[in-house]
Amino acid sequence: MSLLIENFSAWYGQSQILKDIGLEFKENCISAIVGPSGCGKTTLLRSINRTAELDKAFKCSGQILLAGADIYAGKNAAGIRRQVGLVFQTPVALPLSIKENVLFGPRYYGAGKNQLAAILEKCLFQAGLWDEVKDKLDKPAAELSGGQKQRLAIARMLAVEPEVLLLDEPCSNLDPASTLLIEQLLVNLSAQLTIAIVTHNLFQAKRVAQETVFIAEGQVVECGATGDMFNHPHREKTRAFFSGLMW
Repeated sequence: MSLLIENFSAWYGQSQILKDIGLEFKENCISAIVGPSGCGKTTLLRSINRTAELDKAFKCSGQILLAGADIYAGKNAAGIRRQVGLVFQTPVALPLSIKENVLFGPRYYGAGKNQLAAILEKCLFQAGLWDEVKDKLDKPAAELSGGQKQRLAIARMLAVEPEVLLLDEPCSNLDPASTLLIEQLLVNLSAQLTIAIVTHNLFQAKRVAQETVFIAEGQVVECGATGDMFNHPHREKTRAFFSGLMW
């Protein structure tokens, strides 16, 4: 499902974080969002899945269109958060078993008991975790490694069948082996989902993303095909950032 952002701005109180953002995240595509710390990347993700508004100081203008419908036009924020899943930088495991972490969402949304076993296996398999945990599904999720917890968080999102998956620095605290597992998982999932990933790792953006967006000071400086962005950027600010001369 495509995601279109038009003239979107966001504030926390009097501080403007995003300024007239215009972007399209394409269906079945991984888009990497890069830029210096504090440039608004996380606020953009949280705006797209409507968790930014949980901060009472947040306000926004413009449109974010999911399949042509403005996500801020209605009051059903929970429904948007189901359609647009967000995985955070620090792996989050609910204080439950591995099984119940995955099934938390489906139970909440009323999945039938006869569906749960299939949902559990499918989502853990998609997240590359099934073979690692199938014999300890009732064990506490807290016992998993950091990389496994991050894949569990992705499995938990997949269990509610999102249309879009957003990830905020999902590999920043992981070892290289776990990072490669997450990257391969995202490549596989992009066959069925629209994916956007915030990353400070430019090599990661080059490895997994078809499209790259460079944001600085709350504005989109440049965006386009990843190869073009890294090899032939149009803006001097983009060239400086990618060469390490800026920030």
